[in-house]
Amino acid sequence: MPRVRDPKRTRRKVLEASYREFYRHGFQGGSINRIVSAADITKGALFHHFAGKNELGYAVLDELLTPAVRNWWVEPLQGAEDPLKALQGILRRFLKRLEAEEPDTGFLFNGSPVCNFASEMSPLDEGFRKRLDDIYSVWRNSIADALKRGQATALVRPDLDPAAEADFLVSIMEGSASVGKVGQELLFFRNCIKVARAHLASLAIASSS
Repeated sequence: MPRVRDPKRTRRKVLEASYREFYRHGFQGGSINRIVSAADITKGALFHHFAGKNELGYAVLDELLTPAVRNWWVEPLQGAEDPLKALQGILRRFLKRLEAEEPDTGFLFNGSPVCNFASEMSPLDEGFRKRLDDIYSVWRNSIADALKRGQATALVRPDLDPAAEADFLVSIMEGSASVGKVGQELLFFRNCIKVARAHLASLAIASSS
């Protein structure tokens, strides 16, 4: 039977195949031929939806990685009564995800997809740099805003700078991803998360004395 045309589904297949390809091989090393093969489409179908490789990379950032950051960081913090407990929960959930990954795949093997794009493409292309800056801004702001709310409800120490803490916590996560994918040892990530959680505990107002 002939294939039924489903442009939205085809576009999504291309995006998901592109994400996997860029995550494993980098953007510059990513192959359009492998993307087409993985998505089981023709090159004509790919270029019907995306004008070129850069546009495809932009769409991966806009439509897959931006929502992923919102899912992991923004949404859990938005309605949290205690931001420090919410942040602790995010770190616990992240560690469980790492522990459940298959060998030689995922975050432990490939690092953070956002960090990978940032280190590779932000110095080379303004379209990538701007999108990555937006992603990191959303991430940092979600933490800073949550900490401000915690200060207002006397759960977070009043002497700390929420924006600076947010910058630090995002740097811990992305820095550990960048370094950790070299050694590919779960213990490294466990140690980083352990120290990050201890730092979060020190931000509670009860720890200010």
